[in-house]
Amino acid sequence: MANKQIDIVLTAAIAIGGKIQRPGAELTVAEDFARSLLERGKAKLATGEGDGDGDDEDKPLDAHTVAELREIAKEYEIVGADKMKKPALIEAIEAAEAE
Repeated sequence: MANKQIDIVLTAAIAIGGKIQRPGAELTVAEDFARSLLERGKAKLATGEGDGDGDDEDKPLDAHTVAELREIAKEYEIVGADKMKKPALIEAIEAAEAE
């Protein structure tokens, strides 16, 4: 039986295929990968309805919470991010994205 595809919305930043996917991104992924993300709290099932959360993918960094920024920083392997304040996190993430 072929692996079923599931629509999800990310609740945390993750790397997929070497590209950072930010919270709020809507993706269609294999069922086993979706199940793993759901169990770890990294995603929720997409409702298929426009609930206003779909634009989080394009949300500017300064609109993210410090916790969300630390998740993004973790994906970029930014050293010391757990101790940084919001402005420093934004600066470090922008520098990592520019590389």
